[in-house]
This record gives sequence, structure tokens and C-alpha cells, in this order.
Amino acid sequence: MHAGFRRSILAVIAALVLTGCGREDEAIRQHRQAFESLGSTMAAIDEAWLAGHLSGTFTVTALAQTLQLAEQERAALAASPEMLADPRGAQLSQSAERLSRLLAATIRDVWNGQLT
Repeated sequence: MHAGFRRSILAVIAALVLTGCGREDEAIRQHRQAFESLGSTMAAIDEAWLAGHLSGTFTVTALAQTLQLAEQERAALAASPEMLADPRGAQLSQSAERLSRLLAATIRDVWNGQLT
């Protein structure tokens, strides 16, 4: 194989690998931002409810919608084996699961009137 041709192939492979890593980094960043936003949404809803600005019914509805969005985002993350194999993606997946469980527990507590 001609040395120049080999270098060209190696350059193309390196570019693809680097592009792939860049896309994965960007995807993880986007998922992280989405989960951070959902966590902030949950905190804002909780604070407004605790301050008496929201009814229990509205709070449950808003938290349930936030939970649905969190689960959709989590499913999108889990749909990529490469993302879950990456330690950052795996950690993000675990954090997302905790967020979903916290949302579910908060919905239950608001619904049952256990929080005031």
C-alpha cells in the first residue's frame, strides 16, 4: 500500500473517531443540561407549592409532567449503549434515575398531603 494513501486513510479514521467522540461529548452535555433543567423545574415547583402559591392538584400535575419528561430523557440516554458504557453517561443515568425516584416520591407526598 502506498505510504501517502495509508496516511490519508489513517487521517480519515482519526477524524471519524475524533468526530464521534465530539458527538458523544456533546450528547452527554445535552443530556446533562436537560436533567439539570428538570431538576431546577422540580425545585421551582416544590418551592412554589410550599410557599402556598400552587394548589396540590396543580403541583401533582406539574411534577407528573416533569417526571414524564425526565423518563423520556432517560430513555433517550439509555437508547445508546455507547453512552451507557461511557462512565460519564453511566453516572448521568444513575443521577437521572435518582431524579425520577425523587419526583415520584414528591408526587406521592403532595398527593397524600404529607408535605405542608
